[in-house]
Amino acid sequence: MATDTLEKDEVDNNDAESADAVPGDAKRPVPRVLIGLLVVALIAVLGFFGYRYFSDGAQTSSSASSSSNAAILAVANDYAVKLSTFDYRELDQNREAIVGMSTEDFGKKYGEMVGALTEIVSNGKGEATAEVTHSAVESVDGDHATVLLFVDQKAKNVVAPEGRTQPYRMVMKLQNIDGRWLVDDVETV
Repeated sequence: MATDTLEKDEVDNNDAESADAVPGDAKRPVPRVLIGLLVVALIAVLGFFGYRYFSDGAQTSSSASSSSNAAILAVANDYAVKLSTFDYRELDQNREAIVGMSTEDFGKKYGEMVGALTEIVSNGKGEATAEVTHSAVESVDGDHATVLLFVDQKAKNVVAPEGRTQPYRMVMKLQNIDGRWLVDDVETV
C-alpha cells in the first residue's frame, strides 16, 4: 500500500506539473498577443489623431483653395458654354462676351478666328448649344490655373438640320489678372 500511495503521489505530482505546464505555456503567448494588440491599437490611435491634427491645419488652406477652385471652375464652365454656343444671327454678341472673359492676347486670337469663320457659320445658318458635363481644376500655380472640361455640343445647320451632338474635351488655361480669372488659352483634345 505504501507503494500504491507513493505511486499515487507521483502520479498526482506529475499531473499537477502537467496541469501547471499547460496553463503556464498557454499564458506566455497571451501576453505577447496582448502586447501586440496594444501596439497596433496605439499606432491606430496615433495615426487617427495625427491625421486629424494635420488635416485640421490643412483645412484652412484647403477651404481657401476650395473657394478659389470654385471661382476658377465657374469662369471655365461659363466660358466653355459661351465658346461652344452660337447662333448665326448673333455672332457679334457672342464674340464680345468671349473676348470680355479672355486675356488681351487670347481675346485677339479668338477675334481673328471668329472673323474668319463668321461667313461660313452665317451662310450655313449654324446654331449650337453646349453643356459642360464634367470639369475639374487640374492645377493652380499662383495666378495660373489649368482646367479640364468635358463639353457636349449640339449643332445644326443647313447640312444637318436635325442637329448632331459632338463631345469636346478641352484643356483651358486661365490667368488671374487684378483679382479676376481670365481665359488665356483653350485647346480641344
